[in-house]
Amino acid sequence: MHRVSKLSFPLRPAIFLLVPVAIALLAACTPENNQSTFGTAGPIAKSQADLFNFIFWIAAIVFVLVEGAIIYIAIRYRQRSPNDKLPHQTHGNDKLEITWTIIPVIILVIIAVPTLTGIWAQQNGVPDDKGEVLSVVATGHQWWFEFQYPDHEVVTANELHIPVNRPVAFKLESQDVIHSFWVPKIAGKVDMIPLNDNYIWMIGDEVGTFYGQCAEFCGIAHAHMRFRVIVDTEEDFQAWLAGMHTPAANPVAGTAEARGQTGFLTNCSMCHTTNSTTPGSYARETDTQIARWNTWIEEEKPTQVSAPNLTHFGTRTTLAAGLQDLNQQSLEEWIDDPSSIKIGTRMQAHASVYDTDDGTAKLSPTEVSDIATYLLSLKPSADAAANAVDDGDGEAVFAAKCSGCHSTGPDAGTGPGLAGVGDRAGSRVDGLSADEYIEQSLRDPGAYVVDGFSPIMPNWSSLGDESIDALVIYLKTLN
Repeated sequence: MHRVSKLSFPLRPAIFLLVPVAIALLAACTPENNQSTFGTAGPIAKSQADLFNFIFWIAAIVFVLVEGAIIYIAIRYRQRSPNDKLPHQTHGNDKLEITWTIIPVIILVIIAVPTLTGIWAQQNGVPDDKGEVLSVVATGHQWWFEFQYPDHEVVTANELHIPVNRPVAFKLESQDVIHSFWVPKIAGKVDMIPLNDNYIWMIGDEVGTFYGQCAEFCGIAHAHMRFRVIVDTEEDFQAWLAGMHTPAANPVAGTAEARGQTGFLTNCSMCHTTNSTTPGSYARETDTQIARWNTWIEEEKPTQVSAPNLTHFGTRTTLAAGLQDLNQQSLEEWIDDPSSIKIGTRMQAHASVYDTDDGTAKLSPTEVSDIATYLLSLKPSADAAANAVDDGDGEAVFAAKCSGCHSTGPDAGTGPGLAGVGDRAGSRVDGLSADEYIEQSLRDPGAYVVDGFSPIMPNWSSLGDESIDALVIYLKTLN
């Protein structure tokens, strides 16, 4: 017999190297890991984990039997000397060949039955006996998630709230490329495909925060496309819904929040909405997102793109699609240089405020701090007086009604940028002064539509004369 040659590398160092690697890989399988599929918190995830365990143990038994047979045969029938004869050959033994063909078929049937049953059960929608269903539209963007609650007219991003022990039915969409919606501890993964809606449902049976992740490679920031699922008690969920319809307090003049609001309206409002709390704002936001996307794909050098809705942003716990904890410092770093936290952001690629040599914002540290302070102040206010918009405050009326489509700077959003509108308005229509043109544009937006923009602006005559007069005065101050 031939002697076994020595290994070409030392065995002991290799073992010392492989052991920690194996431990690190196995750590992802522990139920306590944030994205482990073994520590389940919902019935669908549990059924999938049970199915995995069932298949795993069948595979383990097959592995032991097959490998055991190979080892036994290799030892039992090894050639002990050059004079040993070949053992009896079984090639052509019909009984053996039929047996080891039928056995795998039986095993596959045993595995296929619960697998197909589970797939059909989860694809046929929420069973009728599961209780009241919450409907959510989840949309994948590069590289963040948008969540809409059509029955409650709520829209948010990257943090999904659902009530405990209630079924949630998802319609899964994608605006750009293929993404995949995956909450490992609560439900399985389903792709989000452009122009092809998919569906999934889940139930969270534990109160807490759970990690979600895009599970389909979708571009440079794919690994950083995360979200959180917050499973609330029914009472807390209803309170969250009510809060999403409660405006934030208006900033007090002269404060960092007020200065930050002005900076936000100038530089950020063409892509981000902060006020989807009032009746009708949900429909306006969904239409505006579509218009932003159309602008981005149609223009050669777009300055606008679909972006997360920031209504009550201050109530969120994470930043940059779940990448960092949300606080003043992390938000300032994000506003100043998004790529330092998350590479590839469309915001930095297209917003004109980042059109600098090094790609950082054209803002002073104080301006960055003020915008961050303003965004963190966006929370439902319990003070009805603080929520009310002063009809005589043109900037407050603009922030509440107009900022979703217009910026106060030169950059166009869904609507034109309004910097210098007072100077332009006087020459737009013969016989109309700047004041008259702006006022008529507010009362009858379809009368004078700027070339290159769609006539989608709502009729704001319901604002009342005082608010319209205040808006006219404010708009004429924009330089």
